[in-house]
Amino acid sequence: KAQAGPVATVLLPLFLAQVLPPMEVIMISRIEALPRQNFSWVEPYLESPWVQVLGSIAPAFPPPGGATMDSQEWRHFAAAIVIGAAALAGMGLLAAIAVLVRSCCSCGRRPQARPSTKPLICTASSTMLLAILGMLFYLALGSKGASSASNEFASITKDVKSAQTQGLALGAIGTTISATLNATIPKCPQAYQAELRKVQEPIESYRSTVSDFNHAMEKLPRQLQNVTDLFEVVSETGSFSLSFPLVLSAFCVLAIVFIVCATRGARGSGNCSNVCIRLMGPLLFAPAILVVTGFTAAEFGVGMATASFCKDVDVNALTYIKRYADNTTYEVSRYYITGTGFNPFLEDLQTAQAKLNEISALFDAFGPVLGKECNSPATVDTLEKSLNATNAPILTVDQLLDAKNIYPYYKIAVHDNACKTLISGIAWLVVFQLVVGLLCLPCLTTMADSFFARWAFWHSSPAARGLILQELSV
Repeated sequence: KAQAGPVATVLLPLFLAQVLPPMEVIMISRIEALPRQNFSWVEPYLESPWVQVLGSIAPAFPPPGGATMDSQEWRHFAAAIVIGAAALAGMGLLAAIAVLVRSCCSCGRRPQARPSTKPLICTASSTMLLAILGMLFYLALGSKGASSASNEFASITKDVKSAQTQGLALGAIGTTISATLNATIPKCPQAYQAELRKVQEPIESYRSTVSDFNHAMEKLPRQLQNVTDLFEVVSETGSFSLSFPLVLSAFCVLAIVFIVCATRGARGSGNCSNVCIRLMGPLLFAPAILVVTGFTAAEFGVGMATASFCKDVDVNALTYIKRYADNTTYEVSRYYITGTGFNPFLEDLQTAQAKLNEISALFDAFGPVLGKECNSPATVDTLEKSLNATNAPILTVDQLLDAKNIYPYYKIAVHDNACKTLISGIAWLVVFQLVVGLLCLPCLTTMADSFFARWAFWHSSPAARGLILQELSV
């Protein structure tokens, strides 16, 4: 009879190399191609329970006051996270050892009838379905949450950059006013020059205030862009890296199904296929279980740490900002996140507006002098247009930096997406990977080993059916 094992061993890598690499890319493209529909009614059932579960079992995040990386609070926090992750990794190690033992020593009954592939195929199909569902759940929740958070921070960055552009425009207007007045004063009669120089003081004060505003704004877009890039990386690369364990599980399932189909299709005796499956135990299946549970343990640790941080996300975020950022960034963040404190940017804007009002009042008083006594009607026109040109930029900056404009971005990005949707996606991914890695894969490898052993006995010694097999030697 034909020996299908060697053929399967040779063709299997070629077949899987063609099928698996584009699998996730095709899946993602098909998801993105689906029409947008409103599934908001189901989100509370998919998201809220996991946020509550992880939040209840997650250790307390180190307190804001003395949270240093080498403090006792941080050590306790890290130990609690590691213990939970290590427990999952230990379960995976036990499952891998069980698969290794099963591959080296197998016992069972000789078949009373021709072995059926239906249980094995059903288990393989269920495992593949769970792997696909796990990837779909993470793409629909975790990846979506990171992508949405990235978009919200990108919107904040865009508004801040627009405010920065308007600030530069205010600075240019101040330079124009100062240069125009400085060029005109020497042309005026000596009696008026001292009075006109009184206008220079508020102009220079205005320019200094706008300069401080623009200097403080320089770092903010870059800091926000770093946060945007972080969420973008999580959204783009996390979909592939975090789903790798499920892709590896699908690889193992397809390997088993391919060998079963090749053996049945070629009507082989199953001896070589049995050897192939048992060799795959230590070479593929046991390592795959270790990798799946290892990734799952790491993801579980990340999920617990994130859930702990999100228990009081505003306080923890401000603690992190206060420690690693400058005082201006902290004050601005506290103003937008909690609504307390002050906003240095808006204070600079208010100071600049007050100086412009002072300049405008002085201009109303000395404008006729510039036009008649200094014989500079063009100067009057230029100064009037410049002062009027400051109204739109100041109004725009005030609207862009208003807490009513900024806080909704933060709430959606952090409270709704990062601390809810993203955590739920990770939780679903952990659940599916645990079911696949700790339950389905060990069961599937055991069933495959048993199937090929019974298949080989069925074809090798039909007359000996019903006897008890004590030991199978490779």
